[in-house]
Amino acid sequence: MHVYHCEQSSSKTKTNKKPNRWDDPNYVQIKSNMLTFATTIDNIRDRLEEWNDVLTLLLKTPFWTLIEAYIQQRLTKVECMKSNYDIVRLIQDYDTKTRKFKFNGGDSEMKNQDVAEIFGLPNRGKKLPSTTTSTRPDLHFVKKYFMGHKKITKTSIDKCLNLALEEETEEGPMDVTRLIILQLFITNLFSNSGCTLAWTYTTIIDTFEEMGKYNWAQGVLDYMYFGLE
Repeated sequence: MHVYHCEQSSSKTKTNKKPNRWDDPNYVQIKSNMLTFATTIDNIRDRLEEWNDVLTLLLKTPFWTLIEAYIQQRLTKVECMKSNYDIVRLIQDYDTKTRKFKFNGGDSEMKNQDVAEIFGLPNRGKKLPSTTTSTRPDLHFVKKYFMGHKKITKTSIDKCLNLALEEETEEGPMDVTRLIILQLFITNLFSNSGCTLAWTYTTIIDTFEEMGKYNWAQGVLDYMYFGLE
């Protein structure tokens, strides 16, 4: 239990010190938000079913297995709800020096293949480019949807996705596909406390050929370790 003290000034005016959430040992800030992506898919499900071109394009991406689980509602909103208790237990069992989780039955290390099996991601290809520093790329897709945005945020992706879904052009389905993938990144695979996404991701999902070059299982694992440490 934390006890917070109030100091009284000479004018007898009380000033209450606001508790700092970081001082609470039970406070957890979970970066990933699967429920948000499930809600996004629910909101556009009817339009996706009507727009077969988008589903056909999503099928060609390295992320189809995971996205399909949401579309087919194998991942329900209840299953996507956060559990602080489970997360705290896992964090307490993690050793940053060995990069292993210490359980009663011994040590356990997360590997590429584990990530590949959990998320259905490819475990082959080259390493993802660095996302610690990124500048807005000179891409038609970025200019079209994110020209007025300094950063890629969940809010900006939502707005752009709604615009793309209303667009009846040849490039519309591919734009929707890219935006769904960006939403998957910011909520599931590459989440951070700032709820932003590096511009680099728009470049590496610009085409199917580009997407297929990378080891996404390794990329997600590296990002997880970066967050843990």
